Amino acid sequence: MLMGALASCGEKPAAATPTGSAPAPAPVTSVDPNADFEEMTLSLAHTAATAHAHNVAATLFADRVSELTGGKVTVTVYPNQELGDQPAILESCSLGGDADIVVVSQSNIATYMPKLNALSAPFLFDDYDHAHRVIDNYVMDWINADMPAAMNTYALSMFDYGFRHVTTKGIEINTADDLAGVKIRVPGSAGLLAAFDALGSNTQTIAYSELYQSLKQGVVDAEENPVATVLADSFFECQDQLAITGHFFDMQALLINNDTWSGMSPELQAVIQQAAIEAQDKTRELISGGEADTIAELESKGMNVTYPDKASFVAKMEPAYAEMGKLAGQAEMDALLKAVEDNR
Repeated sequence: MLMGALASCGEKPAAATPTGSAPAPAPVTSVDPNADFEEMTLSLAHTAATAHAHNVAATLFADRVSELTGGKVTVTVYPNQELGDQPAILESCSLGGDADIVVVSQSNIATYMPKLNALSAPFLFDDYDHAHRVIDNYVMDWINADMPAAMNTYALSMFDYGFRHVTTKGIEINTADDLAGVKIRVPGSAGLLAAFDALGSNTQTIAYSELYQSLKQGVVDAEENPVATVLADSFFECQDQLAITGHFFDMQALLINNDTWSGMSPELQAVIQQAAIEAQDKTRELISGGEADTIAELESKGMNVTYPDKASFVAKMEPAYAEMGKLAGQAEMDALLKAVEDNR
């Protein structure tokens, strides 16, 4: 199954294609004026820049909750690490602290739920539509089967962060071998570390808040992120090469504290869930639908764009899959790979 998945990934590039969202629950088009919504204020914390699609989606979520509750429920959005980095806001949400709702990566959730390491395996998905089918048909139920008990949170929806690609300064990437020995910043994701270790790169785990300066000062020569992040955080100012590797599909979950969620009326839960799906679909529209335009804009800002031979990367990934199987549990890894295959 593993070799089949890797081979299939080698055949289909993870470049952006316009995508339609999977069918969402029937929208809440009106709210009973007599519905007994308790007046409350909820905080939503995330770490993306204000220009990023995640802030657009978070703002949409807040607006829709207010609209659908007749203004009785207010969601205050705290972007750009205002309430802390992802580990901090995730802990706050879990413990019932300042952050009621958060947007966090699967790699941070895996600290509490090791099975989510399976999602960190490289080259899992063929394209955006494939990723969305797996998320909608498998991943959300798979997460929520354990999440309330494991970390006192509940996953409302999944925001696209996008396929991750490599940027470098002065190093053109056309095959996997071009990354051998390159000093590259990789986040603390076991899957990403395993993938770049398999490529022979010199991986560095630098805090995201320090990444721009590290690139500017030459502490590292490369980094990897979705192109929307490269643009929003101006990495084009200190990187001149963009390689469309599509090595990893990054997603971030919209989580709510489970005590807060369980304490809501069914009517309010329906509103929160509907707003979460609409916010999710906004990220899908902006991230996948806008990727080609973002790449073109980065080119206009001076970045040289290459489309490396993906098969040369996939051929080196078996050690990374073996490592993810150990971390997630091989049964969980196999179940995810089956869902990936079933949803092709």
